[in-house]
Amino acid sequence: MNNELQTAEYSEETLTLLAKAFVPDIIEFYNSEFGKQYYEKWLKAHPEYQDGKKIA
Repeated sequence: MNNELQTAEYSEETLTLLAKAFVPDIIEFYNSEFGKQYYEKWLKAHPEYQDGKKIA
């Protein structure tokens, strides 16, 4: 098995289309009660992100 990281280049149009497809569902998830609970649990496991200043 090859352990090298494989990358691909996508056009801006392709990335925009993917974002338009996925972002509404992501927002809906994080606005749901389950999503809010999930995020709070995740923040407890990753305190380095709690101040909102660190962005990956």
